[in-house]
Amino acid sequence: MALFNFGQPVNGHCQFGFIVEDIQKAMGSFTRHVNAGPWFLMERIQIRDVNYRGRVTQINASLAYGNSGHVQVELIQQHDDAPSVFTEMISTRGYGLHHQGVAVKDFDVELGRFKEMGHEVAAYAVNDIPSRAAFLDTKGEFPTMIEVMETNETVEAMFAAIYHASVGWNGRNPVRGISRYSDVFRLAAPVVDE
Repeated sequence: MALFNFGQPVNGHCQFGFIVEDIQKAMGSFTRHVNAGPWFLMERIQIRDVNYRGRVTQINASLAYGNSGHVQVELIQQHDDAPSVFTEMISTRGYGLHHQGVAVKDFDVELGRFKEMGHEVAAYAVNDIPSRAAFLDTKGEFPTMIEVMETNETVEAMFAAIYHASVGWNGRNPVRGISRYSDVFRLAAPVVDE
């Protein structure tokens, strides 16, 4: 089985995504309970050009990324009531586990495979790396949505940087603010005690 350099299998599970009411409290809770961190936090960003169930929208949200072992934890707090896969879950089930991310190298092939299983693309977007992501509504066949994440060299390096920042992390500098994904590379280096 081929592995990415952050320790997870190609075309395999690499992330748990949670919708949270308060991202600051959630980061602290996940650190205390599952030793996730340090966190790379994008606060109140505009996620533009999201195709949500056939219409284009934008979302104001905060996103935080940290690892617990090889698995990345993503925390999402949406600050507005724009229609999205996030507000959809809040209105039907409340806060909690929203999706499981699958890291893929051939996005079109893997997205097609999931669509052949009968899963509907509930949301699709391209991030600033750029790489594509699709949230699949599994319609109860799987317990959460599945996020298919296009994993190119930059995405793989970013996931690896977040993972390596967590290895031996001493709890210092627990939240590292970023304004774009490429900031991870600058802030992922371990804090050196003086």
